[in-house]
Amino acid sequence: MSNANSEKDRALQSIRSRADHLRHTITQLESRLAWYPLTQWPYFLSQFQVISKQLENIMTLKDDEELPESMHHFVCMPRMSTPNPADIPLLLRTREDPEMEKADEELLASERVNPLKRKASWTWEELEGQKLAHTDMVETLEKAFKEASDVLLKEIRVGKFQEKVKPVSTQSSVYKYMETGQWTN
Repeated sequence: MSNANSEKDRALQSIRSRADHLRHTITQLESRLAWYPLTQWPYFLSQFQVISKQLENIMTLKDDEELPESMHHFVCMPRMSTPNPADIPLLLRTREDPEMEKADEELLASERVNPLKRKASWTWEELEGQKLAHTDMVETLEKAFKEASDVLLKEIRVGKFQEKVKPVSTQSSVYKYMETGQWTN
């Protein structure tokens, strides 16, 4: 009895470890896509092949005779997001949101009451005022960005020459063994 349980436990552990490896590969692919969006297409194709092979290995392991019949259905359970019924009318809507339509109507009504001048009918003084207002805004933004940049550079320079203690790795001997095949102390 314990021999049969140990075989089941071993088979389940094998499936769990392969599923964890598959999750790790997918996570790496997601982070690669997030941090390096200009990655070339062949890289993603090769990663897709790796993921599909890992999934195929899990599915063949799932059909192993050592597992009880009840476990064959729950190893790779597909997941589907539950739709929110409140979102369906928003997705099927062909017109704008009523609040947006009301805001548009109010804007059009205010234009009819107080029509804006067309750009062609502006005087030189009005255009000069627009130009000066825009220039002042841009200069203010440039000044704010320069100040923020100076503060950041100062913080970087201040902490640059500080002695940083490197944490002692507890895994270095294990990695050295994996790379060389010999224990070194």
